[in-house]
Amino acid sequence: MTGQAPAVQRVGAGVATLRRGANGPEVLLIRRRDDGHWDLPGGGVNVGEEVEAAAHRELREETGLEAGPLTLLEVLSGPHHQHTYPDGNEVAWVTVLYTTRQVAGEARAGDDAAEVAWWPLAALPCDVSAATRAYFRALVSPEEVPA
Repeated sequence: MTGQAPAVQRVGAGVATLRRGANGPEVLLIRRRDDGHWDLPGGGVNVGEEVEAAAHRELREETGLEAGPLTLLEVLSGPHHQHTYPDGNEVAWVTVLYTTRQVAGEARAGDDAAEVAWWPLAALPCDVSAATRAYFRALVSPEEVPA
């Protein structure tokens, strides 16, 4: 036993914002401030908050974009969705992942995002968490996801 509190389970909401790029479909990713990994915009659902509202809020806070309609893509959970934060807190996430193709505004890093960038679905970054790799698999076929 490390003396740390056991993991708590939380509900998260994430948004894969998609667009047609010059070389095929692209997804908007953020570079996390806490660990420097690329990820989809998203975060925890507040008590009493609707999951879809949380997805809209997280996208706005982290990228400055206002999402149009969201489409449920997948609900993800399990061992690959546990995250230990730099302060030692461990959270087991149940993440509700949405997609949208309609956004308003200009993408810019905000809140806990250090950077935002559009990535081709055919060339996604490798410096991601196991959870983010699962998000990528939900978006594209498994053989296209970098190891």
